[in-house]
Amino acid sequence: MSQPPGQKEATALRAELPELSPEYIAQMYPSHLRLVQAQVFFRHGERTPVKARLFEKREWPFCLRANYLHSEFMKAINQFVPREEAMPVPDSDQMKAKGRDTRYTKRTRTRKAGLEYEPAKWSVRLCPGSDANSAADSESIISEWNPKLCDIGQLSDMGLDSLARAGQFMRTLYVDKLGFLPREPQKASEWLYVRSTDYSRVLQSTYALLSSLYPTALPFNKEFLSMFPIHTRLHRNETMHGNFACYNFIKHYVNSDINEARKLKWINDVYLQTIQLESIGARSKKILDAVYFGSTFHPVYDELMSMAAHNIELPADISPGHIEALGRVAHHQWTGRISYLDGQRLGFGRLVNDLVQTMAQAAALPENASARPAIGPQRQGDVLLSPNGVREETEAEIPRVPKLALYGGHDITVAPLAIIMGSTSKDWLPFASMLTFELFKDTQTTPPLALANKQQHQKAEKLPRPYSVQENLDTSGYFVRVRLNDEVLRIPTCEPIQKHHPKMGPSMCTLAAFFEHLEPIVATEQEYKNECGEMPQFE
Repeated sequence: MSQPPGQKEATALRAELPELSPEYIAQMYPSHLRLVQAQVFFRHGERTPVKARLFEKREWPFCLRANYLHSEFMKAINQFVPREEAMPVPDSDQMKAKGRDTRYTKRTRTRKAGLEYEPAKWSVRLCPGSDANSAADSESIISEWNPKLCDIGQLSDMGLDSLARAGQFMRTLYVDKLGFLPREPQKASEWLYVRSTDYSRVLQSTYALLSSLYPTALPFNKEFLSMFPIHTRLHRNETMHGNFACYNFIKHYVNSDINEARKLKWINDVYLQTIQLESIGARSKKILDAVYFGSTFHPVYDELMSMAAHNIELPADISPGHIEALGRVAHHQWTGRISYLDGQRLGFGRLVNDLVQTMAQAAALPENASARPAIGPQRQGDVLLSPNGVREETEAEIPRVPKLALYGGHDITVAPLAIIMGSTSKDWLPFASMLTFELFKDTQTTPPLALANKQQHQKAEKLPRPYSVQENLDTSGYFVRVRLNDEVLRIPTCEPIQKHHPKMGPSMCTLAAFFEHLEPIVATEQEYKNECGEMPQFE
């Protein structure tokens, strides 16, 4: 396959991570700062587009390992369905009456305990252009299935590799360089908490990261799930998608309209440039002029971006810069509301509260605690992906307050959190992006130099904090740093000299100032109900 002209640009679609040189480690992790906890929110790796609209008949032959891993995973949680059962011989009566067998579909779902894995049976494939119109055709399709072919929205082998690199990065940093995590993952639930949304591409990304953080030849099977307990949630309990059950949040995303978007000159420019393209202009106009949830531009960007990420040659009139411009418009439409306090509070306040509680529990631990207590109420709603199915945890299986917490999510998980923490990026979030929250204890300057005055220290302890943080938690000497891929973020609330580390600067917040920054975003459940309003029926 020939290299697309935008090959160099395609690399920017995957997250860049810092080089862990001796100089970097010495600067970012000086000996007087003890790392207490790391919480990492990551986006899944490269995938196929969520829907093919521009190039409907294009094949995506990038999923050989991903298909195998998914079938192993479905076996591990006792939800695997053999191909013969999932793709039955077409019923001749239905074929005559309706022209198709209603039991038969390219994409099927399995529902167990209310969970949906999409697509649920990746052992089932149709060769593009084939129709199962007879028993003979069905048998031919089964025998000719190409195990490399990806489904729509599926993590590819390239995506697996990207998360493997992320896992290798974390091992080099937290195991080899800092000695923060153990070299072997024994009794992982005593120091590790892993949670993923219930999308197959995210679950597989989580596997790829873990199996490189702690290298193993195990596939995604029962033994792996025994080694690394992974949690997920029902859609109605999930906080990593944005709170789309909240009317005063979701109303900003329903019926996204191109005419409204084009009132901004720069967006109108991108629109006109796109519909004038000889290769995709007419098809793009139909897509852009339609009404969508969230963004009118994202469907076009998503397909082109997925092609570029997999080194598929693009039409000659589509430049890397044009794809980037489409991504910026999609980013503006999807995340613009997150710049507003009510968008942060109603859409992501619950997720921020999960982060806050986990961090506060780590700060409350005695330095040499022999045993870590069970993780707190932020785990409510979790279900365990276990070797004997998807189920609630037993008392003994509840994870401890973690040294490392991993949250597998999406672009609409990580990008809004990054904006809340001060990111000013206008670009669509790259695949495999990681937003890392590191909690430190300064072992030399407690209270810190900037708070040496007792009155200043007491003032810091009285700063507002989320309702879920205990009032008597002593935050003195604790600091927080937030990193998005290779960029350290500067949280606006932490700019004043009393609110950041005296030597490390504004990029390292005092824990008290970090809590102050997030206090307006975290609401009680009753406040959410009052502020969200009643959900009307959308047409």
